[in-house]
Amino acid sequence: MKSTILTVLCLGFLLLAHKDSFAQNDYQKGSVIINPGVGFGYWDFYNSSGGFAIGINVNAEFSITDEIAVGPYFGFTTKSYAYGGIGLNGDYNATFIDFGARGSYHFAKLLKVNNDKFDPYAGAFLGYSSGSDNADALYYSGVSSGVRGGVYAGARWYFSDKFAAFGEVGVGLYPVFLGVSFRIK
Repeated sequence: MKSTILTVLCLGFLLLAHKDSFAQNDYQKGSVIINPGVGFGYWDFYNSSGGFAIGINVNAEFSITDEIAVGPYFGFTTKSYAYGGIGLNGDYNATFIDFGARGSYHFAKLLKVNNDKFDPYAGAFLGYSSGSDNADALYYSGVSSGVRGGVYAGARWYFSDKFAAFGEVGVGLYPVFLGVSFRIK
């Protein structure tokens, strides 16, 4: 996972050196943006109190208007912790694969934001989560699979026409999600 984060950061810094590095954000209909990032924490179905999770997630935004974007997301999350109790000691590991669709409303125009580099947004997602764990030793399964939905709010800061950094907070997948954005159209 460290190599994935390092690769994303290196690509981002290379794009900073792009000839359009002082260009402004022009979020508009027809834009296509790819958003790889890292999620911290994880809202799993049953075992949310144990361990800390880190996930890798990528989503795409296809702008259908100047303010509304839709697209797919895919994520992989793992968490682990040591447990102990009467007759039970060991390590717990869980893995989650998430995929689905998300939609965002970009409200810079609504708020009359004067800085073209700043892109605030909020949205919702609906998808499926497939979870697995090693809870056999605990005599119950600590995770579940099923339909998952949630909401998020975030902001993107454009360093160039094609590169930005973003941060999101939300309920339903990751409490905190940070990453970079690459505009490909």
